[in-house]
Amino acid sequence: MRRRTCTVRSAFTLIEMIIATGLLVFLLSTLYSFYASSLVARDDGLKRTRDLQLARVVLDRIAEEVRTATGYTTGYGTGLIGTKNAVSVYTLTLPGKELMRRRDITEQPLAGQFDLREIRYYIAWDEENLDDEGYPRPLGLVRRETQTFNQAVVIEGEEGTDEHAAIKEELYAPEIKFIEFRYYDGATWWDTWEIQGGNTLPQMVRITVGYTAVLPEEYRDLEIVDDEEDLEGYELRELYEDRYTVMVRMLQADQFFGSRITREASSFEEAESAQ
Repeated sequence: MRRRTCTVRSAFTLIEMIIATGLLVFLLSTLYSFYASSLVARDDGLKRTRDLQLARVVLDRIAEEVRTATGYTTGYGTGLIGTKNAVSVYTLTLPGKELMRRRDITEQPLAGQFDLREIRYYIAWDEENLDDEGYPRPLGLVRRETQTFNQAVVIEGEEGTDEHAAIKEELYAPEIKFIEFRYYDGATWWDTWEIQGGNTLPQMVRITVGYTAVLPEEYRDLEIVDDEEDLEGYELRELYEDRYTVMVRMLQADQFFGSRITREASSFEEAESAQ
């Protein structure tokens, strides 16, 4: 009499398949989430690095030109005049080497070059194409350089270029949407600086650039108050992570702080006239 042997084959049940599929989906989603977050962190790091490099280049150039402002020039006054969102600097430069080259009498003469130049920085605003809220759109940081003063007729550069033009105005950094200047007289920080008479340069200039635009009329100083009740009536300014600041020591400023006395007197006269 033969005995029959039953062979039992092992297999996955439906429940086991569902559990395995769920675990696989969970692991794949976790891996994808980690990969996506890594890409976002990498892109954010690259963007911050590019913003930092651009801000450093812009600040270095502005600081260098502000640092070389003339103390006083006869007929033009103090070498620095500025507001909170724009600055004009008078700086001395050497004429171009092309002026030293001997030229034929038939050649077109070059535009006059002056050893004093005016350099101005400000944010340009597009008042024609408004945003959704009806405000002008920021175009970026503008650098305007005036090479020739008091010249009625300006001879443009050769072959239609502006190499020798009297005024060069360019959109220097379209990415920079914010710029701010503060002026230090040795004891107080001021929003504006326009003093005539003698060497009245500020002792220091604080320059801040950023990538988030703020309308000029919305510039507000953050005033420090001790009591919470005193906060009423003050508007706290928002802090931005994309702003970079540099402090410029004015090498040619009056070491005896003569500009402080003049600036305080000018502020007193403005207050008296406003009353």
